[in-house]
Amino acid sequence: MSLKPSPSFLKVVALMAVLAIGPATIYFLYTRTGGPESKNEMTFQKNLRYALMAGTDAVDLAPLTPWPWVTVCVLDARLTRSDLAGVTGFDYQHYGELHWLPLADYWTLLFIDAEREVSWGTARPVVPVRIPRAELADLALPAGAKGACAPRDGHRLAVTRRAAPVGTSPAVVALGSAGG
Repeated sequence: MSLKPSPSFLKVVALMAVLAIGPATIYFLYTRTGGPESKNEMTFQKNLRYALMAGTDAVDLAPLTPWPWVTVCVLDARLTRSDLAGVTGFDYQHYGELHWLPLADYWTLLFIDAEREVSWGTARPVVPVRIPRAELADLALPAGAKGACAPRDGHRLAVTRRAAPVGTSPAVVALGSAGG
C-alpha cells in the first residue's frame, strides 16, 4: 500500500485551492479596500481632481455630476447607521453597501435626489461617492459634526490648501455656501 497521493487526488486539491481564492479575493476587496469603484464614482473622482487642480478656492459640484440630485451630504468616516440617518434625515437602506465607511482613509459624498413614485412604491435615488483623503482631498467638518447636508443650489466645496508631504493631497474641503 502506497502512502503517496494519487494524481487525481492532487488535481482535486489544486482545483479546490483555486476555487477558494475567489471568495477570499472578494472578501479582501470589500473589507480591506472599501469595495470596487462604480463608474459614477470614478468619473466624479476624475472630475473633482481636475477641479481641485484648477487652484480655485471653491468647487461647484453640480457640473461634476452627470446624474440628477437635489441635496449633497458630506460624511466623515466611521458613521453608524443611526449617525447617517441623523445627518441625512432618513434611513438609508443601502448603508451596508458603503464598505469604506469604517476606513479612516475615506470620506463620503452622498448625492440625494428627490423622492419619487416607482412601480413598487416610493424611492429616493442616492449616489454615494467615496473620496480618498490622501489622493483627492481631506474633509473639514465643524468640531463634533459627523457630516453635513446642503441643497444643490448655492452650495460648494470650499477649498483650502496646506503643506503636505509628497504623495498626499494638500487640498482640504468643507461644505459651504457660494457666498462665503
